[in-house]
Amino acid sequence: IAYRKFPQDTGNARVFTMSDAKPTKTTNPIHFEDLDPKRFEDLVRELIYDFRDWQTIEATGKGGGDDGFDIRAYERASTITIDGDGDEVVRPMEGNVWMIQCKREKTIPPSKVRKILEDIDPSNPPYGYILVAATNFSKKAYDAFREELTKLGVLEFYLWGNATLETELYQ
Repeated sequence: IAYRKFPQDTGNARVFTMSDAKPTKTTNPIHFEDLDPKRFEDLVRELIYDFRDWQTIEATGKGGGDDGFDIRAYERASTITIDGDGDEVVRPMEGNVWMIQCKREKTIPPSKVRKILEDIDPSNPPYGYILVAATNFSKKAYDAFREELTKLGVLEFYLWGNATLETELYQ
């Protein structure tokens, strides 16, 4: 309970209760598409830090000529190989490779999803792929994304739209 004296009151304080409070409602989405492209990539890079146990995250899109992805990340995983002498060699820097592509477009139809994924080398696909965009994806876009990446042999993939970005920010 809060007490407040109003100028028109004659010495009597008014009592406010929780029922007097008017709740506010936020319905407007965050406009990720209004961010500068590099700032959008920076935001996404910050959001993926807790997504996996990364050994390194590289901002490949910063310098141009990014080969179709803005962020390359290596998930921490030690691989053991056998050298020419038959000895086991631990290679801690050869973790799972992830490609992350960032798009600030308001709409990305299934045809555009397929076009974006053409940048993946089918002879050397990454372990994981994340397409992040400032849009809400349709079911058909999700289906096209899943179909194309499955064909390419990518083992894990995620399509992050506005809802996922907002959820990641709030967490």
